[in-house]
Amino acid sequence: MINVRQLVISFLFISIIGHVSFSVLAQDNKRALKIGIVDIEFVTRQSLMAKDIARQIDIKRREFMGEIKEAEMSLRTADEELQKKRVLLSPEAFNDEARKFRVKTTNLRKKVQDRNKELSQLRSIANRAMEKAIARALSEITKANGYNLVFRYSPQVILVSPNFLNISNPVLTRLNKDNPVYDVSKIKLKDGK
Repeated sequence: MINVRQLVISFLFISIIGHVSFSVLAQDNKRALKIGIVDIEFVTRQSLMAKDIARQIDIKRREFMGEIKEAEMSLRTADEELQKKRVLLSPEAFNDEARKFRVKTTNLRKKVQDRNKELSQLRSIANRAMEKAIARALSEITKANGYNLVFRYSPQVILVSPNFLNISNPVLTRLNKDNPVYDVSKIKLKDGK
């Protein structure tokens, strides 16, 4: 049922585009309809900027994981020492030490949450910058080549995409030329970090 619906939508899309382009040409020979289709997901996956962002965020993630592992090792050592002191300390002193240990554990959990939030913010801000860069590259390509109708490729909407309408590679080339890298370290996080 879904395939039939998609086929009908594709047929209607192609029919409308064909009809619109012929009627536009018939009405005004000076103004031809130039159509393009861009696959944003392809451009994003293949771009140098996206690969650079992913590499930098992975480095940050590894740094954070190193910090967390170090803190966990410290907590394990502190827990072992606390268990050894259990028989040596009075119940009140042991409870005080146990409370201090729980505070350290809570602080570590908060640190993990903060680091995950930072990574999420970094990804989000970098992705927005990526989207803006793609939009600029797409805008430049459409203006330079005179496209007056550009569709975003989606397999759910456009089942058949003729190669001569695909402008993904020129957009990717422009994006890679204009924005081959993105410096994640310059991102200002909301917490001021």
